[in-house]
Amino acid sequence: MSTQNTSHNTVPAVEVKDVHKAFGALHVLKGINLKVMPGTVTAILGPSGSGKSTLLRLINQLETLSGGEIDVQGEMVGYRHVQRGGQDRLQELTEKEIAAQRAKLGMVFQRFNLFPHMTALQNVMEAPVHVAGISKAEAKARAEKELARVGLSDRAEHYPAELSGGQQQRVAIARALAMDPDIMLFDEPTSALDPELVGEVLGVMRDLAAAGMTMIVVTHEMGFAREVADQVVFMDGGVVVESGTPEIIAHPTEQRFKDFLAHVL
Repeated sequence: MSTQNTSHNTVPAVEVKDVHKAFGALHVLKGINLKVMPGTVTAILGPSGSGKSTLLRLINQLETLSGGEIDVQGEMVGYRHVQRGGQDRLQELTEKEIAAQRAKLGMVFQRFNLFPHMTALQNVMEAPVHVAGISKAEAKARAEKELARVGLSDRAEHYPAELSGGQQQRVAIARALAMDPDIMLFDEPTSALDPELVGEVLGVMRDLAAAGMTMIVVTHEMGFAREVADQVVFMDGGVVVESGTPEIIAHPTEQRFKDFLAHVL
């Protein structure tokens, strides 16, 4: 058991190796390398169009790689190595295998994407019942637990239109957690919110980090990156310009990062 734990702790939760992504002639990612260890929080900063969201979508297999490799918990996503005629080839995984890999990851988007005709509770129950195939009773218990975790027990029977933006985003976080992921991906989770609602969402994310959830967060919230992240990565123009501990926000070395911080701070 202990050997399993040690090996688990030394294997990165997510490893991005020389990843490229092009959409036609547009080269969005140009050789990204990133390592995220289990139980840590990585904050990804950068201007719009720097490739941050594309990177998250590749990790969650919502886009396909143009080059390089992404491993989640030591397993290559999307492909497996096979030997053919003495040659090492890549074979695409089946939809079912990809779904199994994706189940390890929870993703929270800028837009909450809640079903408007379902209550908060029903929104959180939907995937456990229809994707994970668990019973409605178990899904309800799980949904109630996750809504309590994000401070929304009293809003379980409300529809999205009856909730503030911050409450809707917390429902979206509960929905992702209800699938019991090992790793949470957040794509600018507060950027669509009014300023006074940002804190309640960041509070939930702080609690998750304190509980040891592995998180990759694309964000413009510098305070959150400084206080909660173990690793800060600054991307611009499809490359990692600078990365390190949150100290780099106070002491950037790269001019592009200095310029970005001068603009956002």
